[in-house]
Amino acid sequence: MLKALGKVAFAAVVFLALNVIVSIPLGIVGGIIAAMQSAGPLTAESITELMMSHPLLKTAAFSLSAAAGVGTAALLYHTMEKDRSWSLGWKQERWFPKLVAGLVWGAALITLCYLIVLSLGGIRVAGTGEGGALALLLALDVIVFAAVAIGEETFSRGYVYGVVKRQGGIAAAVAVSSLLFALLHANNAAVFETPFPMLNLTLAGVMLALFREWSGGLWLPIGVHLTWNYFQGDVLGMAVSGVRTPSLLEVDILDPFLAGGDFGLEGSFVTTLVMLAVSAWLWLRIRRRSRLQNG
Repeated sequence: MLKALGKVAFAAVVFLALNVIVSIPLGIVGGIIAAMQSAGPLTAESITELMMSHPLLKTAAFSLSAAAGVGTAALLYHTMEKDRSWSLGWKQERWFPKLVAGLVWGAALITLCYLIVLSLGGIRVAGTGEGGALALLLALDVIVFAAVAIGEETFSRGYVYGVVKRQGGIAAAVAVSSLLFALLHANNAAVFETPFPMLNLTLAGVMLALFREWSGGLWLPIGVHLTWNYFQGDVLGMAVSGVRTPSLLEVDILDPFLAGGDFGLEGSFVTTLVMLAVSAWLWLRIRRRSRLQNG
């Protein structure tokens, strides 16, 4: 197990290093654009803000980060795992129905959280998004959140989960991959606003890892991850892990504690309860299947 944890730590370092490397050219472009648009001094924060507000730069940034996640997983799997008795999770029979099922799960679960918060008075719908460019922005965000889902799932639920499960079993794989998943979001805006964002990021990791175990691969959790983020931000008008996006709906926050504050629904205890319930259900299904297989 210690060997597996060492591999996970090394994988995290490689992933972060690759993220830095691939972001340098884009950061230079962002810096040039920021210098042309602003008379004030350039800072890392101002360049980051520009990149997150510029649709093409944001799409490129998240796509490159996803490439770093996939690249790290593929590189370490093919160089460090000489006995490849386990799979990263990409090769699955009936992968497309699993992806579609994941897309439905993700949209349904985050919409359920939203409707509960809405019914409890935590938010109100203030209107709908406007502007001729809205359709283009929403389309670009499909690419953004697809990249996020593919990159993070391949790294966290593909390589990290597989390495730990091989030596430590399912429970250890779920715990380690989920904690690392949460830590990789520690730089997000408002993540330490209350205890709930980090708690819910960890629980999201648990839920996605159990979806991976239940489905036997990555396609279902990729689908869940994609529509969970996309519906939360671009459809329902909430922040996605502290990141604001263009949206079909505009929302007023009436109760920051109930609605998750600036972090979005992933900062709400309502989401905590929903993810706990889904994770418990998945765990019971996995245990039941294991008992039936072992006879």
